[in-house]
Amino acid sequence: MKKRTFARSIPVLACAGLLMTALPLPSAYAADEAPKQVIEQKKETNVYKGKITGKSKKAKSIIMQTGKEPDVKTVMLKYDDATKGLDEAVEGEAAIITFEVRGKDKYAVDIKPKLAQLPEGVKETQPDDVAALVALGPEKGQYFLVDARPAKPYSEGHVPTAVSIPLPSLKKEGAPLLPANKDLHLIFYCGGLTCGLSTESAELAKKMGYTNIQVMLKGAPGWKKSGRALVASDTFVNEGNIVLVDLRQKGEVTKGHIKGAVNIPAAELADTDEDFPVKAPVVIYGNESESKQGMKALAGLGIKKVSQIEGGLAGYVARGNKLVSGEPKSEITWVRKLGKGEVSSEEFVKVASSGSEDKVILDVRTADEAASGSFNGAITIPLDTLENRLAELPKDKELLIHCSTGARAEMAQAILEKQGFKSRFLVADVECQAAGQCMVE
Repeated sequence: MKKRTFARSIPVLACAGLLMTALPLPSAYAADEAPKQVIEQKKETNVYKGKITGKSKKAKSIIMQTGKEPDVKTVMLKYDDATKGLDEAVEGEAAIITFEVRGKDKYAVDIKPKLAQLPEGVKETQPDDVAALVALGPEKGQYFLVDARPAKPYSEGHVPTAVSIPLPSLKKEGAPLLPANKDLHLIFYCGGLTCGLSTESAELAKKMGYTNIQVMLKGAPGWKKSGRALVASDTFVNEGNIVLVDLRQKGEVTKGHIKGAVNIPAAELADTDEDFPVKAPVVIYGNESESKQGMKALAGLGIKKVSQIEGGLAGYVARGNKLVSGEPKSEITWVRKLGKGEVSSEEFVKVASSGSEDKVILDVRTADEAASGSFNGAITIPLDTLENRLAELPKDKELLIHCSTGARAEMAQAILEKQGFKSRFLVADVECQAAGQCMVE
């Protein structure tokens, strides 16, 4: 097989923000009231409920958002080897964290998923049940399937036949977004067992008078775990920054394929593991057998963001999309686009090498990491001490933040942004061997 070269991709991770201060305990109690008051106060101050927005293994820190708008707060906790349920601290998922205060820091003691609760009168449905309906289609199956997530994740990959109605849209526009027949079988889903968007949408539909409502609590992740593929929107296929792979044999591809697709026959896909951009969002298409083989191969490569085209190539054309003929692309040239608040590697290296009058490098790695080397002129403040050392940072310069990969740098940028600092973060692999001898890849 011809060797293919690919542009390197680097993932974007989640971010977080401010550190909350634990509520002080009363200094004295009446003898007969002390036990009750102490227990109630401990329960209130030592539990956080909210969404995990970041986790750094090197800094051993967890960031989460608590509360509801407009009172959302961001908190930071440390963890150690004694922390229970660490695997439940998943970026984007809701969790309940019990913590204890040690000196100036909060340490997570126990982490549990914060499961979404079904509204009264609304039943749960399983991916297998939804799949049986999807096989029939909305008309024959007599159902209306709603993806309650924001438009972006829906576009990247949703359950076949699902309609995108994000929760904020349903709150704002109400019943006109749903079928006129209030006895029709409504099914809502979102991002999994801890996601409350689907259950809250179901509650709204119930208040609007709909009588036959179910929620697929396992959501899009559960659909994938059941061995089924999500499908991308045509807009994402046509305009998204994706790797589009045509799994068919070349003779079929030259007759007609989607513009921008690279041809990698399904049987050869597993051999591209050395150079394949594993962090890129990937959309594949081919016949049923080729698609299954392609999904299996990509899973083996560790690629998680994979979706297919709804209805395959025939469905794509039936929806009014055009194909192109001739030779397809032979190489993947995907390049990750900078996210909000990011600085490019090129700009960062230029500032680190030559200096700048209005920019300064901020290193948020641990003290041990920084001891092995750092960029000349960089300010070194470990992420877990950043909020207590803001006075050491210049307000009149932009801070270009780095760690070893980008995870902690993004967390730091979120903290600084809330405090009024101008900053951007670097997503790249940074390795330092001595003072002034650092490499960015």
